[in-house]
Amino acid sequence: MRRFYIHILTFSLLLTACSSEDTKSAADSGVAISFSTTMPTATRAANAINNNTHLKNAGGFGVFGCYTGLHRYSDSNVRPDFMYNEHVTSADGTTWTYSPLKYWPNGEGVTSDGSVTGDNPHYVSFMAYAPYSDNYTGASGYCIPSFSLQGEIGNPWLTYRIHNDVSQQVDLLYARHSDEHPILDQTKPLATDSKVLFDFKHALACVGDKITIICSSGIKNQVDSRVVGGVTQARVVIKNFKIEYTLTSKARLVLWNQGEPNWQAIFSEAPICERTVTLVPNATDTELVVYTSGSTGDPYTITGKGVFYIPKDLQGYPQTAKITVTYCISTYNGSWIDDSENTGSATISMKEEYPDAYQPGKHLYFNITLNQMSIGLTAAIAPWEVADPVEIEGIEE
Repeated sequence: MRRFYIHILTFSLLLTACSSEDTKSAADSGVAISFSTTMPTATRAANAINNNTHLKNAGGFGVFGCYTGLHRYSDSNVRPDFMYNEHVTSADGTTWTYSPLKYWPNGEGVTSDGSVTGDNPHYVSFMAYAPYSDNYTGASGYCIPSFSLQGEIGNPWLTYRIHNDVSQQVDLLYARHSDEHPILDQTKPLATDSKVLFDFKHALACVGDKITIICSSGIKNQVDSRVVGGVTQARVVIKNFKIEYTLTSKARLVLWNQGEPNWQAIFSEAPICERTVTLVPNATDTELVVYTSGSTGDPYTITGKGVFYIPKDLQGYPQTAKITVTYCISTYNGSWIDDSENTGSATISMKEEYPDAYQPGKHLYFNITLNQMSIGLTAAIAPWEVADPVEIEGIEE
């Protein structure tokens, strides 16, 4: 009888060992999990995160970690309960820290023959975003107001909301999984100083940080013809320049991805939002003069801070940009006198007419032609790291 009880006890221990692959009961290895980053290419948009210093100043990044034991990552049976929006910060933009530390699982598991070995890996998958949000504080909390629940099964996600105040807009980065920089199914490293590397990329697109204005031959001829009698000079002056954006107000970014950011459309009480950006002359200019009589009429370029937008239309709610320009011919006869004032406007539907602009890390630039009674509008697209956009086929109105 005693021998029978011993066999039952042995069988019970084996069942306990087998169940360890589906729990977090494996002791940690004493090797702390640490992180490093690579940053995306630069953009001129306001509040952009272009380097580790920007990332540090923006408050660091958030990490979700999914422990899956001996099983590899699958969105049908994981939840981010190993790390949930873990706040990672830096004092110098080089070394990233968080507290309390998490440690790599010890790597022990049950083999097919029922024996326990330290050779079987225990997997942890990581996902990250930036800047860190605590759901309610400051601009980051406004723009990133919610996350999937800690106990929610499936890929972790966050909600991103466009800020109506351009000066408060928040860049959004996500860590991309790739063969070069894997973040899924990570195991205890052989070297204790190894780090999980987050390859951050821009999740948003940007529009309108560069506007090129040219005058048509018709308006140039009209200006040149004004230089008669006592008029010694004439020019075209921009009196008002306004861009009105209609943008997707909110969308969900699923943090698991293998390339481009995984945006999902969601609806809210306000599925779209509107922004108005009024441009002023460059710092060296007292007036925005785009053509002077007798000159070559080279294009006039306005550079400013771009506006971030979610590269995803909601059904029935296209994202648009409407540009309105008020301009006049001004003549000089002892003093400058403005006349022939005209206001023209044109609108583009960004995705419909420029689908390539609906890729993260792309800029949509505007090219404007001033005519005698109207304006023409086309666009050009370039990656953020390219200074000069490549012209693509556009429209004129």
